[in-house]
Amino acid sequence: MNKQFLILALSFTINSCLFSQTKNSIVSTIDVTNFWVAYDSVQKTTDRTKQLKFIQELYLDKASEGLQDFMIAREHSAKRHLDNILKYPKFWISIRPHTIEIETHKKEINKLMSRFKKLYPSFKQPDVYFMIGCLNSGGTTTKDKILIGSEIACANKNVEASEVSAWLREVFAHRITIVTMVAHEVGHTQQVNGDSENDGKSNLLGYCIGEGSCDFIAELLVKKPIKSPYMIYGSAHEKELWKLFEVEMFGQETENWLYSGDEAPNGNADLGYFMGYKICKSYYENAKDKKKALKEIIELEYTPESVANFLVQSKYPEKWNK
Repeated sequence: MNKQFLILALSFTINSCLFSQTKNSIVSTIDVTNFWVAYDSVQKTTDRTKQLKFIQELYLDKASEGLQDFMIAREHSAKRHLDNILKYPKFWISIRPHTIEIETHKKEINKLMSRFKKLYPSFKQPDVYFMIGCLNSGGTTTKDKILIGSEIACANKNVEASEVSAWLREVFAHRITIVTMVAHEVGHTQQVNGDSENDGKSNLLGYCIGEGSCDFIAELLVKKPIKSPYMIYGSAHEKELWKLFEVEMFGQETENWLYSGDEAPNGNADLGYFMGYKICKSYYENAKDKKKALKEIIELEYTPESVANFLVQSKYPEKWNK
């Protein structure tokens, strides 16, 4: 009996190990499916009360764990969704087939996770939830989930965008791929607190490194440069941007560099992502041990002292301050 038990226990252990090595992330699109069911019901009536009821009961009340978190983080409501549906009818018709195509990227997303694990052995695999948001977020994260606003993430230059803001039209025109967006967000799930939604104890430099490091990680994972609007503009104006950033980087004001969207003072939003990316890329390229450098980028503590030291070690300022 003891021998049989030992064999069974050994077999269970081996199978458990094999399962843990091959386990894929949850890549959920159920919320996208539910949204379009609600959307179709909304189209069948002009009674606003009924329309709100359809969105609430057929979409929000059926929310996955991911959508439940996204609803809180991005302030979803049936009213907000309905207002967007009614305000941008051409956009919603054109974006629908693009959101259906998400299913075709699931294998590629799981390959991305496996690639990250090889580069960073401490990798903690998150689950990925695609949902339809309120046109106010392409993606965000919790500690163990990636939350993608598919109506933004799936949009590209071919969607009907005449109804939306100029900033969104620019974003759509230079849209990065869904897989690249997931690659950026998966970087955030590995950080202690690297974006602007941390405890507020960092500074502009820290917030930009937190975001830019995820663009750098995404570039490593997808093995090609990210061609977002801020990357294109930043590459063409790098020196002048550094000189402006250098003046503000140890302060707390972020509006000139992060999350301003249509209200970006210079008309070019999120240039702080570019600055953080360049600093992290310089840090990595100047390191002899690349694997160790990546670990240090991911595990950076975002105190003012830590990010100031990281900047010096990156040698990025030396490029311009000679």
